[in-house]
Amino acid sequence: MSKPILKTSHISSKLGAEESFVYLARSLELKKKGVDVISFGIGQPDFQPPPHVIEYAKQAMDSGFNGYGPSLGMPELREAVSDFINEEYGVDVKPEEVAITAGAKAAIFIGMLALLEPGDEVIIPDPAYPLYESVARFIGANIIFLRLHRGNNYKIRYEDIERLVTNRTRMIVLNYPENPVGSTMDQRDVEALVDLAYKKNFVIVSDEIYDHFVYEGKHFSTLQTPYWRDVVYYVNGFSKTFGMTGWRLGYVVANRDLISKLSVIANNMYSCPVTFAQIAAAKALQDGLEWFKPILNQYRKRRDLIHRHLGSIKGVHVFKPEGAFYIFPDFTEIIKAKGLKDERELADRLLEEKGVVVLPGTAFSKDAGKGHLRFAFAVREEDIEKGIERIKSWLES
Repeated sequence: MSKPILKTSHISSKLGAEESFVYLARSLELKKKGVDVISFGIGQPDFQPPPHVIEYAKQAMDSGFNGYGPSLGMPELREAVSDFINEEYGVDVKPEEVAITAGAKAAIFIGMLALLEPGDEVIIPDPAYPLYESVARFIGANIIFLRLHRGNNYKIRYEDIERLVTNRTRMIVLNYPENPVGSTMDQRDVEALVDLAYKKNFVIVSDEIYDHFVYEGKHFSTLQTPYWRDVVYYVNGFSKTFGMTGWRLGYVVANRDLISKLSVIANNMYSCPVTFAQIAAAKALQDGLEWFKPILNQYRKRRDLIHRHLGSIKGVHVFKPEGAFYIFPDFTEIIKAKGLKDERELADRLLEEKGVVVLPGTAFSKDAGKGHLRFAFAVREEDIEKGIERIKSWLES
């Protein structure tokens, strides 16, 4: 028997795996065995990047953009991001207030690494994208969970956060439209929270990567508030709106002093983002998002379809998402009626017995996901109908 020399460190064990990738691997194994799998699992748009963007990447490679670039990103893309945001939100972001990262995940990781000390208090929604909790625990921060609930449509409200803020609060994490529930934030709550952060001296990490997947009304950004340069660390990227998940391009907007300090962390972690992809992304932003409008309409139809079908299942309670492409129904009554242990057993049974991939709600932070399942409706309408029919037939069996 070999010596346990290659055992992992204590600090690495603090990082948690994102379960959507675990279920993705399991579904791929089933597909290899010939199972017809319908996946509502991983949050990946089912459309390709626009053909003109792919062509831009090819042209950039042919032009020699294949080497290292600056750790904070290519100047062309930093300028294009600032121009795009300024036009989108009527603000005045400067290129030197933008950093390009190797995906939005890296943007969150390096930001929390730069801004948090062990023992700092971090307020994180529950349920929420699991990366926030994972990185905060890795750093040694103390996590305070903000419980989202069905009673107020899972919204992040100013009053609920204000009650949790103490003199030890260093950071609040916002994600809106929110993964996994699809809720978004009202303008009054965004403005009040940024104002509170300014008065109480804490940071807001605002993950707004689903900002263009809003089905009613318009997204109001933290960058539209007066004090954003003092307290906001804004995160976005190209994975969702542009369907460029594998290109690994995200970006940060923050005050220029913080941006300059991120350069050292980025340099140590990944040297630089992919150069030819950045050139293509810059041109994509300059072209605008007219092509995206029919895609948004398509996703709105899918949202309505899956909400209607899930709502027709007796015992299921479901909130109609306002944004993103996730829906988070409560199956608690059904889990009890079927004599199941919990939502994880339900997700596992649906995968193994019906070839339907859904994620257990407790894959998203702490306790609020108990009894829930997350469905990503980034799939064809016929697959939504087929998948829900399979679930209904399993429940009726």
